[in-house]
Amino acid sequence: MSEVVVYIRSQPQFGDQIVAFPALYQLKSWWSSNRITVVARDDVGDIYRALPWVNEFVRATTFSDYVRSLKKETRVSVCLHHSSERYGLANLLRRPAVRLGFLNARISDRVWTHCHRKDTAEYIGLANLRLLASYQPVDAEPTMRQCFQALAARDLQTTPSSDVVMIPGGGSGAFKRWSLAHYLGLVDRLKGLLGRDARYLFVLGPQEEQERATLEAMRRPDISIAYRRSIPELSAIMLQARLVVANDCGPSHIAQSACVPYVGVFNAPNPEWFWSRPYSAAVVPQHHRDGINSITPDDVFGACRGVMPHAPSYLS
Repeated sequence: MSEVVVYIRSQPQFGDQIVAFPALYQLKSWWSSNRITVVARDDVGDIYRALPWVNEFVRATTFSDYVRSLKKETRVSVCLHHSSERYGLANLLRRPAVRLGFLNARISDRVWTHCHRKDTAEYIGLANLRLLASYQPVDAEPTMRQCFQALAARDLQTTPSSDVVMIPGGGSGAFKRWSLAHYLGLVDRLKGLLGRDARYLFVLGPQEEQERATLEAMRRPDISIAYRRSIPELSAIMLQARLVVANDCGPSHIAQSACVPYVGVFNAPNPEWFWSRPYSAAVVPQHHRDGINSITPDDVFGACRGVMPHAPSYLS
């Protein structure tokens, strides 16, 4: 059986894995009968083994591991890593028939049979699909949404829907966390836009125990909590939302891939992690030296009001 080998970025963060999912989904759509093997430096195998499109996960800790991951039956190699020569060198030594990789002013750029130029101003999840489009056309937005619809299929009927999903986490630290108080202020402002009956769901992880306790103590009937949910459950939550407001965090990339109106709150401009579209907006501090909590609820409310009229037709 032919094999497709995919090298993912050498980053252990949750978001770095999420943005690779649509590319894996597309590859399996093209080569449904082929084995898909994911190769990574970091111990993220549990995430990839749970995906229906991945047959094997290989953790590579040495250059020899990377070379051995390309077997004689490997027909296609896809490198989502853009800053190391080792992947190009491994492909040069093994030479699978189809070799996809980013051009990034490296000696190994010439190894690739199909390529896409790396641009740090381009959303990473979109860049991955544009790399695949160098081989065969890919329609990015439907592919992204279909990927997470496939993951959410078993949970869409059982996961309650909400009008607005809010994600106040930020695993990298407080500098990425727009405060819960600001999110609650935004809820109060959105009522004038969405009506008094709108429902708000806060997505929280293990690092948001304090936020969870605060919200539970409030006992507000318009607010619910999704705590430590699985990727399929998070996918179902995002797909059913009318609007998502999120800090720069892993689950925000499920929201962006769900292709619903989205507002990202960032401590600084970060286009590599924000997918700019008519129904999305990034809000950053007015001055670079100011922290994320200098952004006011009115600032974010204005962005929400701007993106919602541009919601895609499939949400109507």
